Amino acid sequence: MRSRLILAIFAILLVIGLAGCLNVEASDISISLKAGIDTVEINQEFVDAGAIAKVRNWNIGYDVVSDTVDVSAIGTYEIVYETSYRGFTKRIVRIVTVVDETAPEVDLNAGLDTIYEGDSWIDAGVEATDNSLGTVEIEIIGSVSTAVAGEYMITYVVTDASGNETNVIRYVNVLKKS
Repeated sequence: MRSRLILAIFAILLVIGLAGCLNVEASDISISLKAGIDTVEINQEFVDAGAIAKVRNWNIGYDVVSDTVDVSAIGTYEIVYETSYRGFTKRIVRIVTVVDETAPEVDLNAGLDTIYEGDSWIDAGVEATDNSLGTVEIEIIGSVSTAVAGEYMITYVVTDASGNETNVIRYVNVLKKS
């Protein structure tokens, strides 16, 4: 008897729950973005946080109907999510921005930077890489007079296509001959 009563109550609740699902309006369906990182550095991995689609308080599925994100190129991209339920469709768009805010990495090449007056000095230069995988511009500021003893400073200014800059200094010592 008790199990029949529990079964009857369960059946009534199930019918009420299903009846509520039958009367769905557009306002009962929602789709929203999950929190995520929508700005990514060029040539770095982007992880889409996704979306949440619901009918009233029940989670339902969604589709990604368009994804133009290209982490190999600076720009603004879109991911379009869509959910449909009982003839109603809702869409939402995530804007993803690919940026280059990282300065080039620069290493001094090993060289002979201590010489005597009258000797020749050869600038060993620098090696530079950039996260954009593009070319960088290297400006050399300063000079060395091998005829005059002293400490000389050579500055390498390395700039990528986005204007990010790294400065590296080489010190050259010209010693008096004994």
